[in-house]
Amino acid sequence: MPRPEPPELAHLRPSRQARTNRHPVLIGQTLSLLGDYIAYFTLPWLVLEITGQGSDLGLIAFSETVPVLLFGFTAGVILDRYPIRAVLIGADLVRALVFASLAAAVALDVVRPGMLFAGAFVFGSMTVVFDAGLQAMLPNVVASVDLVVVNSRLSLARTLSFAVGPALGGLIVAYGGGFATALGVDAATFLISAVLLTRVHELHSVTKLSGRSGFRFSLGRGLRFLARNPHLRWATAGAAMANLVFAPLEALLVLFVDERIAGMAAVPAMFEWLFSGAAEVGLFIGLQAAIGSLGVVMAPRLAKRFSLGRIYVVGILMLGAGFAVVALMNSFWAVVPAGVAAAGVGWVNVAFVTMRQQITPEPLLGRVTAASRTISYFLIPLGAAVGGFAADAFGLVPVYLAGPVAILATAALLMFTPLWWAPVPDAPHPDWASEAMQSAGLPRRPSRR
Repeated sequence: MPRPEPPELAHLRPSRQARTNRHPVLIGQTLSLLGDYIAYFTLPWLVLEITGQGSDLGLIAFSETVPVLLFGFTAGVILDRYPIRAVLIGADLVRALVFASLAAAVALDVVRPGMLFAGAFVFGSMTVVFDAGLQAMLPNVVASVDLVVVNSRLSLARTLSFAVGPALGGLIVAYGGGFATALGVDAATFLISAVLLTRVHELHSVTKLSGRSGFRFSLGRGLRFLARNPHLRWATAGAAMANLVFAPLEALLVLFVDERIAGMAAVPAMFEWLFSGAAEVGLFIGLQAAIGSLGVVMAPRLAKRFSLGRIYVVGILMLGAGFAVVALMNSFWAVVPAGVAAAGVGWVNVAFVTMRQQITPEPLLGRVTAASRTISYFLIPLGAAVGGFAADAFGLVPVYLAGPVAILATAALLMFTPLWWAPVPDAPHPDWASEAMQSAGLPRRPSRR
């Protein structure tokens, strides 16, 4: 006869609804991420086919990423004011409509560059809302003890989608029906994600923002909480600095592999086609993502032994050290340290997302998540632009050496912050939560006497 469960531990056991929610969340977001990375290849390649202008590739990237800067803070207020699941389903349906419309335009031969720029902008805007909303919703649809596992699997899905999505998009364009089919597959992935989200149900009700609260006042509460919590403040600052110097390393990776690594592998004649030109560059990036995914798989086990703050800092160390070794190697085997760097990015993402979810009171989670993401990503365009000019002026190797040094210095600085020496609480203590809510301007529940 099984021993009865102690009452004080019963709340740690995931409920049946929490277990049921995991599957549609993970399956839906895996498909959604696959659609993201098919679009990552399809939209730029289509605009290049239409115009033949390399500058238009920059406009597509700009159209897709600028919504982070324009709407990042606004998204947080929306998420805390309206039911998050409904917002996510709406964002998925809009993304599906965007790609279905572009697929129809291609099939009817009426597609124009302006349509692609507008589609990329709407797609990017919905993705800003969706990504922040998913992170804000998870604590209310999965058990708190499962957050690290779910975040790790979502990070793994993102890494694998990055490895598979662009290649799959290329195969569909080349052999599976062309751009119309590829865009149609994009639309289908977001539609399926929306349908699966209808099967996800919240575990408890969350107090939403009143419609009478002004935007600036509502946003200020989230920003004050973010600024006053030492773990979130330092993690956001560290991510912003790492993104600033990592952006050029990521943007220039294709060129770096092509100029420094391609053609250096000694392989049997039957495999030479894999190690020539664009094929070798694609193989390098795919293997880098695959190695990185192996590291992400380890994150849940590490979280049982080490604090999330230390996993975050070690992830940044891995990112800097990995790319430092890549810069010094002139061999295809540089894919191994590049994969270590990719694993470090995964560890940072898992630890950072879970910290936000565990520390932030749910009424503030949408605003704090969106604000933290916006601040973290704000310097990426600047880093990519400065890195490109630096590569033209000084060469690729100096950029690939200077960037990792700056990342390692950031990690060293973070070792002197609470991220390294103070454990992240698994959940806010009731007294602490009340104090935090008061400091954020939220009403405190009346106590029962």
